[in-house]
Amino acid sequence: MRKLEWIKVILVVSLMGNVTLFMNHQRDSKRQELKYELLNASIYRDLTQLEATIQHQIDNNWDTEPLVTQKLDDAIDSVILHMGMENDDDKEDILWKLHDYLKEFKVSDVTLSVSLTDKQRTKYIYLGEKLRSSGWNYNVGYDTKWDVFESKVKELIAES
Repeated sequence: MRKLEWIKVILVVSLMGNVTLFMNHQRDSKRQELKYELLNASIYRDLTQLEATIQHQIDNNWDTEPLVTQKLDDAIDSVILHMGMENDDDKEDILWKLHDYLKEFKVSDVTLSVSLTDKQRTKYIYLGEKLRSSGWNYNVGYDTKWDVFESKVKELIAES
């Protein structure tokens, strides 16, 4: 083969290799977006259900208060699941902060037969207000992009 033919072959192989690398990168990027969409949506769902459950208990004189502790456990479990699948240390750090914040409201490991004190109810009312004010409620749409999710977490855990 002549030198010109070799150059053409090398260019074609190089082009095919670059296209393959680009396609793999696109696929990995889509996979990452889907992971965040699923995991962030799970946390959104559990936190909005927690907020709604707290509000329901306030409106109904805490008639089924164990539901609040169950919904809190669901939210904590979603955060733990996301942490277990996260590879980015900065993102995992944000999730740990959310986890630790939510754990502050846990009253015991028993969730089905819990009876809350007035002080614990007050803490849950505060949590419900914080969730609502930082956008974790059903009346607000949500975006599963990490930046939006992170800003909502930071707003929730910020001291007021």
